Amino acid sequence: MRLRNISVFLLVLAVALLSAQGVMAIEPGHITPEDGKALIQQGGDLTVIDVRNPNEYVTMHYPDALNIPVNELEARLSEVPADTPALVYCGLGKRSERAYEILKEKRPDIKELYHVNGAPIFD
Repeated sequence: MRLRNISVFLLVLAVALLSAQGVMAIEPGHITPEDGKALIQQGGDLTVIDVRNPNEYVTMHYPDALNIPVNELEARLSEVPADTPALVYCGLGKRSERAYEILKEKRPDIKELYHVNGAPIFD
């Protein structure tokens, strides 16, 4: 019983320390706009892909985001690196969901893939 209490304490301590450092564990797949913003703010290697049209992209986008409109994605698959996690977003989540499905099917070498399910948060 004492060993179990110590294990629980260590787990709680580890979670508290990670939270204090701003490190979040976000599972790949469909994520909220808040989690998408947090993932980008964490820094590190992340390929961010804006699948909106170029005129939407120029209005506002995440820094360093690639602009690959969803209707061009299959022809431009080679532009998406496989050696980093990838985050796909659009205006409301419909086009990025389609892009996510395309990437899951055509690029299984991308092991960590995220889709922002909803409108991205830019502020």
